[in-house]
Parts: sequence; C-alpha cells; structure tokens
Amino acid sequence: MIDLFVESVGLIAPGLTGWPQARAILRGETPYVWQEVPPTTPDILPAAERRRCIASARLALGAAQQAMQTAQQGAAETPRQLACVFSSSDGDCQVITHIMESLAQEVPDVSPTRFANSVHNASAGYWSIATGMKQGSTCLSAFDESFAAGLLEAAAQVAEEGIDSLLTASDVRFQEPFHALRPIAIDCAATLLLTRERTIHSLARLQIALAQHQPASAMPAWLPESFASNPAARALPLLAALAAPNGQTIYLDYLDQTLVVKATAC
Repeated sequence: MIDLFVESVGLIAPGLTGWPQARAILRGETPYVWQEVPPTTPDILPAAERRRCIASARLALGAAQQAMQTAQQGAAETPRQLACVFSSSDGDCQVITHIMESLAQEVPDVSPTRFANSVHNASAGYWSIATGMKQGSTCLSAFDESFAAGLLEAAAQVAEEGIDSLLTASDVRFQEPFHALRPIAIDCAATLLLTRERTIHSLARLQIALAQHQPASAMPAWLPESFASNPAARALPLLAALAAPNGQTIYLDYLDQTLVVKATAC
C-alpha cells in the first residue's frame, strides 16, 4: 500500500472551473450548472510559446497552474522542485487531424511546429519551459484508464523516489472524422499535487493499493452523460471523495485489476 497526501487540486471541465468552486458543487452546497470550458491561456508561458501552445497543452497547464497557485499560497515548494506525471489517453486530436489532412494532399506538407506538437509529451515540454522544471517528467497513456495509470505512477514516485509529484490528467474533445472512432465529447483536465509528508495545507491522506477487479466507482450522478466520454474525467469520483467531509474509498479500473484509493480528510 502507498501512503501519501494531497496538497492541492486543479480542475477544468464544463461547469467546473477550479477546485474551490468544484468542491462546493461536489459537496452539494452549490448546484451544478453546465458551462462550456472557456479558452485557457496559461500566463506562465513566455509569449512566443503561448502562441505555439496547442489546445491540449493549454488545458493541462491551466489545471497544473491552478494546483500550484493554491499550493504556493502556503508553501515554499516551487514547480521546478517537483517531479511531474502527465497522463492523456489520446493527446491532441486537432493537431493529428491537421497532420493527416496535410498527408492526404497531393503534395504532402507537414508543418514542423505541428509535428513537434503531435508528440505525447508536448504538455510536459511546455510545462518545463514555463517553470524551469529540474526534476524528471513522465508522460503516459492507458486509453480509458489513463488517470488511474497516472495516479499509480505519481504515487510510486512519491513512495519509491521520495520526491513530491504533480499529476495532471487531461483529454480534449475529438473532432470528425476521428470523433466517430473516439467519441470524446468534452474537454477535461485534473491535477493533484501529491506529497510525502502531511502539512497544515494538506487536503487528504490517500492510501492506494492494487486489488482484484471489482466495479469502478460511479461518476457523480448529477453530471451530464458526456463526462463519461472523457478518460481524464475519471478523476471525478476521487475528487468527490476529497471534497467529502469524512473522505471515502473509491475504485478505479486499471487494466485487469482495480486501483483502490482510500481518501481520508486531513
């Protein structure tokens, strides 16, 4: 079992525009109201990189920046001191669509910038540029279970390497013709800052273990069905547990097993 703490949270999804607002909704204190995700432009990037930054990376960096801004209100830790894990099921569909369209032309012409942005570690690259990150970064994909895989990887870094880790899971909606194959209908990004030690700012203690397969925890019932289409939104049962006054135990699908996560409020 891995034992660690959640220091802060970032969240960007339809109708959920940051942890303070989302926590009140998840607790049932405020009604949920659908709103499209507003354009996200991380101001931590230099101007030139901000212009080049793709939609999926802007979304991921927006959630990561939220979590770090909350954490730095009460702690000295900076982004460059953290290891990072970025998980995404599919990367940036818009960039891939442009590249496929370019390759389908009579004279193929792929933009070098678009090609550079098509790689799965684009978000980590932009985060490194923005923060001067000195620790390692891990980028992974596990299809619909990408959030669980990212959580396990980040938790293992904290436990085995003794370094705090910033986990960001993000996926953007797909456009046609790929939407017919991968019908992700919304944008969503969630970030957890995971730490070795409890602080006065810790939100919850997490105890994480792998177990035999059992049914995964359901999304909050009041969320629109479209949330289920986004792999990063599978973070929401855990975020609901973090928002609960007494914590909860949740279950995440992970390959042919289950990731059991017990959240206890600090």
